[in-house]
Amino acid sequence: MKIFYSAALFFVGLNLSQAQVFDSGSFAQMTDVSNNGVAVGNVMNAYHVKWTEAGGDVNIGELTSGDFISGFTNVSTDGRYISGTMTNPDTNFDEMARFDTETGVWTFLGGLGAISELTLSSSWGMSSDGTAIVGLGFINAAEGHGIKWTQDTGLVDLGSTVPERSSRANSINDDGTIVVGWQDTDYGDREGIYWKNGEQFALKDGDGNPTGEAIGVTGDGKTIIGFTLDNPFIWNEVEGYTEITHPDPNFSGGAASITDDGKTVVGYFRPWNGQAVMGEGFIYTKETGRVNLNDYVASLGYDNLGITFALPLGISPNGKYITGIGRTDDDLRGFVIKLPAGLATDNVQNANKISVYPNPVLDILYFKNADKVSSVEVYNMVGQKVLATTAVSKDGLNVSKLAKGAYVIKVKAGDKTESLKLIKK
Repeated sequence: MKIFYSAALFFVGLNLSQAQVFDSGSFAQMTDVSNNGVAVGNVMNAYHVKWTEAGGDVNIGELTSGDFISGFTNVSTDGRYISGTMTNPDTNFDEMARFDTETGVWTFLGGLGAISELTLSSSWGMSSDGTAIVGLGFINAAEGHGIKWTQDTGLVDLGSTVPERSSRANSINDDGTIVVGWQDTDYGDREGIYWKNGEQFALKDGDGNPTGEAIGVTGDGKTIIGFTLDNPFIWNEVEGYTEITHPDPNFSGGAASITDDGKTVVGYFRPWNGQAVMGEGFIYTKETGRVNLNDYVASLGYDNLGITFALPLGISPNGKYITGIGRTDDDLRGFVIKLPAGLATDNVQNANKISVYPNPVLDILYFKNADKVSSVEVYNMVGQKVLATTAVSKDGLNVSKLAKGAYVIKVKAGDKTESLKLIKK
């Protein structure tokens, strides 16, 4: 998903009025966002919400079955259609459904005839225009299959290639020909798959081994994202398999969403076996690699509203909005990040630069991408070295004993050394 401060601020200086962070509410789990900034999700798995900058959160449907929302809430590119799992009032079972924001009506899409607890089917993904929805339908209480619905075909069972094992459809491309998801093996592992025109194919990594679960797909169907046991991955039909890694081997993660051009991916890393909301989000491009989403937002000069961007779950197809779940000192909060027009890629690239903050500094100096920094040297204005260390961490460097005035700080990361001006208060 790598540091940057002054350069990025220069790039966005003229566009701050267009770009900001929004808090979409306590325990709001925002999972998708449209090109025009309609973000969707649920609150405490109890009711679906639609968020806009002008209107804030709006409750668009609450489960009445007594169960919790399964699956993901998704939104079409233009913000008109929203897919999710809702209670059908005629049966009191939860099933895959589509909400029309113009009429305010949910349309219920059925299932495969069996239920698990109170769920007949669940919605996990939707095409860009809202005309196709994919998810999971139960064939008995313990087994489900990937399903696909369109207005023309109705509900279609995508099947399972392993007898008595489940599959699930997580996402679908623009024209509905490519559906991605997972297939259970005989051993109960989930392996990444895609269906092309209804036929199932296995995804493979660079060594020919099965990938983990496939989560998202670009509009053209050529690029698929997901996660293995340890790391997020990107699979492209031409370039093959790419794994996104974290410098801390004790972190594992997953890719959550990808832009329509296939160039930008958002996702998360978390401490091994820890909760996802206790980790850190990332933004990734081929040119920059993984950049911590919190560092990226800081580089834009935004007020983060006290939110740690732990779990980004959606990026709009045009790359203008990011949404997900964040944490504060005492709460979980939904968030929406509105990026400055035309500058998203530039700012991710600027995130590779080393920077320090605050500057001027009183006592503790912090380093963006502290894990990359191998040594720090501080010189006064007559060229004398007054401080040197190789022990740099996220807890910062204590410079309280330095006299007030101007200094030059040399920061080494990898094979590069940055010289920065530092003011001590």
